[in-house]
Amino acid sequence: MLDASRYTLAPGGDHPPVIVGGQGVYLYTDDGRRILDGCAGAIVGNIGWGRPEPAAAAQQAMAEGGYVVPIWATRHRLDLIERLTERWLPEGFDRVFLTSGGSESTDSAMRLARTYQLAMGRPERWKIVGRHPSFHGMTLGTIAVASHAGRRAGFEPMLVDFPKVPWDDPAAVVEVIEREDPGTIAGFLAEPIIGAAGACLSASDEYWETVTDLCRRHDIVLMADEVMCGYGRTGTTWGHQHTPMEPDVIVGGKGLGGGYVPMGAVAASRRITDALGSRQLMFFTFCGADAACAASSVVLDILESEQLVERAATLGTRLGAALRAELGNHSLVADVRGRGMFYGVELRCPAAAVVAETLRRDLFVYPAGTGADPVPQAVMVAPPFVVDEAELDDIVSRLGDALDEIAARRP
Repeated sequence: MLDASRYTLAPGGDHPPVIVGGQGVYLYTDDGRRILDGCAGAIVGNIGWGRPEPAAAAQQAMAEGGYVVPIWATRHRLDLIERLTERWLPEGFDRVFLTSGGSESTDSAMRLARTYQLAMGRPERWKIVGRHPSFHGMTLGTIAVASHAGRRAGFEPMLVDFPKVPWDDPAAVVEVIEREDPGTIAGFLAEPIIGAAGACLSASDEYWETVTDLCRRHDIVLMADEVMCGYGRTGTTWGHQHTPMEPDVIVGGKGLGGGYVPMGAVAASRRITDALGSRQLMFFTFCGADAACAASSVVLDILESEQLVERAATLGTRLGAALRAELGNHSLVADVRGRGMFYGVELRCPAAAVVAETLRRDLFVYPAGTGADPVPQAVMVAPPFVVDEAELDDIVSRLGDALDEIAARRP
């Protein structure tokens, strides 16, 4: 077996499993285990594991050349942007800034909101409104705009004190924006369905109508963080399509690369991009890497040709029903919520204990919650879209068994 003792930066803690391969919804370890991946890795693997097509596309792109600075175009960059703007993004979103992941994408969206306000002659507008709870990535900027107690802990002196609004209180949104002064606010960043911080919390239509109206009235850039809930995860192309939210900017990552390549994208409406003039966003070194663009185009092609977004919607109904039937009345479960292949199970016990217990049953679910109210502890069930009905039932059954074991050990 391979030695993973030096894999992590800090020497403490248990050694992680060593993954040597994957197929469909399963991951294989070097010691012969077959782990049922109930959350598509970090909720990225929409097309499932072991697909040769993205690897072949990336290999071909690498063979054609090497690194190309992100300010220059390549065939694969142009192909991906054309596919996104013509077939995936809403009408009017015809400009895309490519990145290499979700954190880069949300950080870039924040800079885009500020750049737009500067282009409009408003240097006093710099604040980005975030929500409680929320998580948008691991740059200092994205940690600052988010409200995640566990991931902010210890870094508070380094974080800008951006204003926060509750996740589903329209009156409080109005109060906070008025108190902060709309003339100082550049943007509003929100997940349409809260992922890691809220385990699939969904606000009311009234909330999103209020947010959209305030942003339009005060020319605040409304940014939809679709890193986790985009690219078909919720059974529609974008998570915000379940709501009256009307974003100016759509932030994507995770599912765009399907777990095969690091990939992200920031798309903006003409209302935003037309105002920028010659201003450009500063790039990260590996923004839109050629091989990543080629592989991502293939991921999107598989999602389309195999109708996997529609499959996520159909089988997602079964997943939700099974989770509620098995866990809805469990003593350790506070709530089950979600849609498509995107479900959260709010817990009355530590998420880490549940993840450990499911791994003993060769199942991986994603830890969620912030360690504080309103969602201290949770796990997420979000398998690849290629999962079948028997595998869905197996995920739910193993999770239920793990919770039963933890409950039996509690006083």
